[in-house]
Amino acid sequence: MKTGVFGPLGLSIFFFYLAAIALLSLVSRRRWPSANDYLNASRTLPLWAATLSFLAYNCGSIEVIAMSAMAAQYGVQALHFYWIGGIPGMVFMGLVVLPVYMRTGARSLPEYLGRRFGNRLRLLNASLALAGTLAYSGVALYTIAQVLHVLLGWRFLAGGLVCVAIVLAYVSIGGVRASIFTSIFQLLVMIAGLAPLLFMTVHFNAATWAARTQRWHLWQPLPPLSPAAPLDRFGVIAGLGFVISFSYWCTDFVMIQRALTARTVADARRVPLLAGFGKLAIAFLVVLPGAAAPALLAGHASFDQTMPALMALEYSPALLSLGAAALLAGLMAWLAGNVSGFSALWVEEIYRTRLFPRRSEQHYIWAGRLAVLLCLLVAQIVAYATFFFHDMMEFLQLIVALFYAPVFAAVLAGVCTRRATERGALAGISAGVLSGFALQAACWTHVLHFGSQMTADFYTALLSFSLAAAGCATWTRKSIAASLPQFAIAPAATISRESIRPTRGLIALSSALLALCLLLNLLWR
Repeated sequence: MKTGVFGPLGLSIFFFYLAAIALLSLVSRRRWPSANDYLNASRTLPLWAATLSFLAYNCGSIEVIAMSAMAAQYGVQALHFYWIGGIPGMVFMGLVVLPVYMRTGARSLPEYLGRRFGNRLRLLNASLALAGTLAYSGVALYTIAQVLHVLLGWRFLAGGLVCVAIVLAYVSIGGVRASIFTSIFQLLVMIAGLAPLLFMTVHFNAATWAARTQRWHLWQPLPPLSPAAPLDRFGVIAGLGFVISFSYWCTDFVMIQRALTARTVADARRVPLLAGFGKLAIAFLVVLPGAAAPALLAGHASFDQTMPALMALEYSPALLSLGAAALLAGLMAWLAGNVSGFSALWVEEIYRTRLFPRRSEQHYIWAGRLAVLLCLLVAQIVAYATFFFHDMMEFLQLIVALFYAPVFAAVLAGVCTRRATERGALAGISAGVLSGFALQAACWTHVLHFGSQMTADFYTALLSFSLAAAGCATWTRKSIAASLPQFAIAPAATISRESIRPTRGLIALSSALLALCLLLNLLWR
């Protein structure tokens, strides 16, 4: 495969894009009255900005590079990660989980768990979330370096270091607001750069769809229950559709942070629902070209190089410049979101509460900037771990299975019952994480055999969630008040129970989103 196809025109557009990012960072800059404004921007943004930034973070890397790689490997079965792996979890987040977080006044998941269970669980969750955001940041750097290698011919390390410098500059200048508004701009650039590729491959898609090959069916090629298969229905429905999906949407620090930037409870609940419609649409921009890639590229690119290789093959020099900016835009948005999330986690959950309390707000802002640098440097090392997987999506799902699925079991127990205790949640999460690592070790040493790393990820998520839920159920309070609220709410609630009840509008929006998801699954069955 030819590399370094990004010519002088492409370089000029690339540097124009960087100048636009710098301008947005400066415009987003403001005087920060508190560290929370710099690190989280809680309840400060209008609905449109919160929704687009929410969508931009999720679609920044996974939807562009990882999902095109999945489509090249598995065909349109990659759509599972958008539809059953996205929409139900987003609806549950908007209807159930976000209102609980906001009613307690919590600005993050660790803060909610601290109020619901205790500070030991808050520290454990913060530590797991820090590990998760570091791993995500490493995957993002790996992906950006791959794109720059294909389009510019740059070495892996050089591409990673350039992006480290760019993200470090604009996140340090503008904080999370800079990350949010630049990610919205990057989302628009990404859509503009990906749309032409869909139309350029539509003739090939139509021909292969008419042939009705298995690569163009969602459910028919999958056996009902077979861990030895590359994918099976039980793993997709239970492992991806329930455990991984719900765990990601309901416990990922950055996703919750973006939703909680909305000014009101009602707006925060609409954020994942409105973003869900955008997610359904973006699926076609990424998966259909990726599914056509094996025939078009004839094996001259790795799975993770599918999207940039398709652009290099199909686009003219001017269009390639826009496409390259689109890829880099989405990837850098995702990287910046994780880096700013790591900074907020470190400062608010570790540095301020346990190491250096009662310092000035400016002190914590500077600590957040140093955390950005630390995250980017460590992520550069983590990026090399991605080479051990066939495609980055396998690594991403493993991160959720190991670090997020056990925490979701504790969140679910805390939301649904007052009987759950801190001791049970600690034991459950610890058992879930350790069992997940044990299963993966057995897989890597060939003690256990799965049809693919992705199938192993799904079953790892099921195991870690199940053991965490069992731990939460084992150690419970012996007696509770006779009358229980609908959800277990911490006593320091700041929002009335009436305000978190779903309105008719929210129910209608959720029903429409779920119905559209079901219809698409039937059409592509």
